[in-house]
Amino acid sequence: MTGEEYHSLASTEKGNKSSLRVVFLIACLLVLFSGNMMGQKKVDLGLFVGTSYYMGDINPSQHFYNPSMAYGALYRYNFNARNSLRFSGIYHSLSGADDNFRGQGLQDFDAKFVDLALNFEFNWKAYQTAQRKTKASPYVFAGLGYGIKVAGDPEVRSHLTFPFGVGYKINVGRWLSAGLEAGPRRAFSDLVDGVANPGTDNVFSPLGNRDWYIFTGVFVTYKIFKLWDDCPTYDEGIPRKGKR
Repeated sequence: MTGEEYHSLASTEKGNKSSLRVVFLIACLLVLFSGNMMGQKKVDLGLFVGTSYYMGDINPSQHFYNPSMAYGALYRYNFNARNSLRFSGIYHSLSGADDNFRGQGLQDFDAKFVDLALNFEFNWKAYQTAQRKTKASPYVFAGLGYGIKVAGDPEVRSHLTFPFGVGYKINVGRWLSAGLEAGPRRAFSDLVDGVANPGTDNVFSPLGNRDWYIFTGVFVTYKIFKLWDDCPTYDEGIPRKGKR
């Protein structure tokens, strides 16, 4: 092993450890925050597992190109049966090789990120976790996010994002819900892949040369509720009254 290869391997291992620490910190913050809300029956806490893939200057059109594992935690506050606010932190990787596409001599890239997002969710049907009369609903979401680069090529940058997408959620038990979700992230940066304005196109376009990445996956959430005041066996969430 050459010195350059050893340095590269050491940097990769260091980046992986840093990434795991960031994800662990996000998970701890979500758990601590939910702990302060244990008396609040409008909160769901959950996990997301899926894939992410990149589209941009190197990959202009191929969906599901070189997908990587994506996993993280989410925290949802339900205002009512239609509207929710959700915070998520997802660890994932993005990569691309120009030889797979146009062969313009662009530099390949490989980077790891923690994607943070705050989204507003709207349920098409009235839906509540652990309610038998609201078993399932499709939903849409949109918000703001930030992709934090935690390891990878030096040309790659952290970036502000516009997340949006669609999903479908369903109750699977007295306290659990699950669902499927697909959500693109439009980056407000052209350096997610470390490449800006390739070829002869030196004119900046606010719509045409931004990088994208897309999440697809499944999630499971647990409803936090007051054991005595919010019984999930009641269809309309009627508080349980003590025996007389």
